Amino acid sequence: MDAVTRRRCITLGAVPVLVGVGAYAARDAGRGGEERPRFEPVRPGTARALLQQRHLPNVSLVTHDGRRVRFYDDLVKDKKVVLTFVSSRAPRESEKVTRSLATLQDLFGNRLARDMFLYSIARTPEHETPSSLNRWAVWSGAGPGWKFVTGAPADVERLRHGLGFGSDDPAEDADPAYSVGIVRYGTEREMRWGHCQSQGPARVLAHSVLLDFGAGPAGQNSVIARRLAAAGGSSQAPVWNCRLLLAGVD
Repeated sequence: MDAVTRRRCITLGAVPVLVGVGAYAARDAGRGGEERPRFEPVRPGTARALLQQRHLPNVSLVTHDGRRVRFYDDLVKDKKVVLTFVSSRAPRESEKVTRSLATLQDLFGNRLARDMFLYSIARTPEHETPSSLNRWAVWSGAGPGWKFVTGAPADVERLRHGLGFGSDDPAEDADPAYSVGIVRYGTEREMRWGHCQSQGPARVLAHSVLLDFGAGPAGQNSVIARRLAAAGGSSQAPVWNCRLLLAGVD
């Protein structure tokens, strides 16, 4: 699988990447050969702050377990995240993407809730209450690192369009299945984001996330970690070997 096509570094949505974003994700030598901080701090006017303001709105949401959160401050900032939408008005598509996230949860194990998080956002929040999302979470077997969230319709719409889950075609945009059909994943601190479609094989999503997030730190309890250990490999080089790490994932 071609890394260039599977890891498209985009600003969230069909908008140009902010100038210089990629430069902030690499170390740079300062005066006297000292290394500058690798990541752009969240200061007013910085590229990271502009990205947050335009595409990661800090709207108020409620999780399936009833906790009130802010999208940027509590769910995304400094984290590796996978973002999807779900809707009772697009049940077939929502079931498909939810099953794919369950596959990610199984593969990455206790890495979830440590350095990686999954979020399923209500596409039709007027129909998706925290209690109904809680039933969805129970059905999917969502663990600590996977939250279903909803909120006020206006806030969710702002979030959906900021994240790039909208369409320029009004009819297409009004169809919940359109947003449910997209997955965004990224490392907020590095301002690196990618996307893929949600209705393909779970293997496609798993490989996209693996390439972008890596195999993770040593000592984790996951299917991927166990396969790496059995192969005698480090946590770095074999991430390209999807035959090894994603064996049995359809």
